[in-house]
Amino acid sequence: MKNTVNKTITILISAAFFAGFTSCGVGTGSSMETNTPGQTLEETNAESKDNEEEITVKITEDTTAAIYAANVDNDAVEAFQEAKLIKVGEHTYYTDYLFRSDRDKMFKDYILSVLEECDKDLHDNIFVYVIMEAETKDEFRFSAKIIMNDVILEEGEMMNWYTPETGYVWDYDYSQFRRCDFTMSDIVPPEEACTTVYEDAKANSQKLYNGDNISGTYLLKADGQGNLYYEFTVNKYSSVTIDAKTGSIIKAHYWNGIYT
Repeated sequence: MKNTVNKTITILISAAFFAGFTSCGVGTGSSMETNTPGQTLEETNAESKDNEEEITVKITEDTTAAIYAANVDNDAVEAFQEAKLIKVGEHTYYTDYLFRSDRDKMFKDYILSVLEECDKDLHDNIFVYVIMEAETKDEFRFSAKIIMNDVILEEGEMMNWYTPETGYVWDYDYSQFRRCDFTMSDIVPPEEACTTVYEDAKANSQKLYNGDNISGTYLLKADGQGNLYYEFTVNKYSSVTIDAKTGSIIKAHYWNGIYT
């Protein structure tokens, strides 16, 4: 892969410098011979400098594109997709695979009506990620995390549970939650993160549920210190976390779904 990148860069730079020499009139005699009629020597030199700057930018863009393309596996990009978030009300989101169990599917309409009603009291966007049974029959508990700037905050935990006295109410303890600062600049493109996860999953396919067909989804999250990471769900039961700044694997947990 590195050899391919180096060859691509060499070709791009060679082509760019050849274009630069031609535009500057190198090898064609004095610089006055390449002047546009009516141009002074100073104007011609200024134009040549602009061309050099354009060529430098082109080299940088093409080189970056070549390196990026070399680090991306098309099979990996097709295997993993960003998790689809579905909106309820103005602030509540959940993944399209939240209602996975037969119980949740049976009560889906009721659960969505509860989430929509509770949404009216929210000011922050939230991500509902789990549904549990409440102590009262046929009622539920929900867990969610706060979303800020389209990033799910791992420590922005919220709970919502039913009681006969209050019904359903979202609750979270501000004393336990600090709104972390993070920057979206210089993060690894998700396609590159997909490639890293795909290659690691292939190497651990014997530990995966349906390991011959690797697929999954990912979400962008931030921890309490503002560190960004991609959280991948692989083949239903496994997970891999990728540092969104370096592209390296933070942790990986593979399971084939079989209790032993």
